[in-house]
Amino acid sequence: MLSKKTQYALQALSYMAGEKSDAPILIAEIAQEKNIPLKFLESILLELRKAGF
Repeated sequence: MLSKKTQYALQALSYMAGEKSDAPILIAEIAQEKNIPLKFLESILLELRKAGF
């Protein structure tokens, strides 16, 4: 079973990968579309960025 953090990370990454535009994607947009708490998503994406994603 995957943790909520992992589930949210996968949802955010799949959302970003599915975007057709080269325009920046707002974290708030992802949070709203995927129903992820904004502050939690910010933390997750920061961790992914530090890991090189």
